[in-house]
Amino acid sequence: MKKLKSMLIALLALTSCGVTELPNEAERVSLFQMEEDGSKYYRIPALVKAADGALVAVADKRGDALGDLPNIITIVSKRSTDGGKTWSDMSIVAQGDTVAKCGYGDAVVIADEKRGNLVAVFSGNNGLWHSNESNLIRTHASISTDNGKSWGKVTDITDQVYGGIYGEGTRYGLFTGSGSGVQLKHGPHAGRIMLVVAARNDATWGGTMSNYAVYSDDGGITWHTSKTPACTNGDEAKVVELSNGDILMSIRNRAKGHRLFSKSTDGGDTWSEPKLNTTLLDPACNGDIIAYTHGGKNYLLHSLPASPTTREHVTVYISADNGETWQAKRRIFNGYSAYSSLQVLNDGTIGIIVEEGKWDGGLPGEDGFNLGYYRFSLKWLLEGDVVESATE
Repeated sequence: MKKLKSMLIALLALTSCGVTELPNEAERVSLFQMEEDGSKYYRIPALVKAADGALVAVADKRGDALGDLPNIITIVSKRSTDGGKTWSDMSIVAQGDTVAKCGYGDAVVIADEKRGNLVAVFSGNNGLWHSNESNLIRTHASISTDNGKSWGKVTDITDQVYGGIYGEGTRYGLFTGSGSGVQLKHGPHAGRIMLVVAARNDATWGGTMSNYAVYSDDGGITWHTSKTPACTNGDEAKVVELSNGDILMSIRNRAKGHRLFSKSTDGGDTWSEPKLNTTLLDPACNGDIIAYTHGGKNYLLHSLPASPTTREHVTVYISADNGETWQAKRRIFNGYSAYSSLQVLNDGTIGIIVEEGKWDGGLPGEDGFNLGYYRFSLKWLLEGDVVESATE
């Protein structure tokens, strides 16, 4: 504990200049509200910074039904050019079709800095557990070439992704992990864009899933998958590039309790056995993990609900040693809350979208989510609570 406190003091000294200061709390702006634009429900946030510095927020517009696919879902986006203080009207990323009974959801959005584009990858058509060989849940992509103002044609990349995972075997179904992906900056695979999918291992409803990295070396035109899974009993997962060029995958733990981590040292082709992190709580929920560099110091930021059993109190954790330990944390939202997505702004502040609410009939209150955008400084985060490991 004394070592962690000493480290926090040293880290705070590094934040004394060069980063915009904000009030002593995270600033909130309403982003997607229940009943907005004729849709009762919104879910599944993704936050990305475009080449022109604008923030682009993407979400599922779920209409009158809160459920996942095969619900008829439309993926929408908004832009902000003032750090998230105000947001544009909605643009359509992928339009659900009530006549064709086709919806889209769970978008992962990646900034391709090499080409200046935004690449969205998402699921569509059938639901994950409804999926079968004759009616698959499919994988799609769309590219924005104008910083998220509009989105290109929805293209089907199902065969490219499924082929790398299932080969000639039975294609049970897989889905995209939603939120943020990563573009590699170091080593022989610099420029590669990457996300994670969860692929069913068999026909069992609610059965096990394996996590595979899915990547493109040409800006989202062609896609490949990792040779080995990072986890064979995983769920939604995120990847982040570490300061040494390794890739860390943070995996939703279906058993609840704590987060799972796996690492790749070869650009995402092979992965280590997943290890349980006894510091980061995980109530079986999606979260986000991103890299942040300031003053020559490299950090990781991770957002998750701060409970081992209930989706509540979304919190941001910070690590100064590539995720080996987590030094400080700050609660963003007090109450039931679930998925989240993080992004570093041009001025060094940090933005996060949080699902505020619940989808659990066993908990009191109405089901549904408002998506709020929060902005805070690195200094504010480091001044938070010291993270205590379960081993201390």
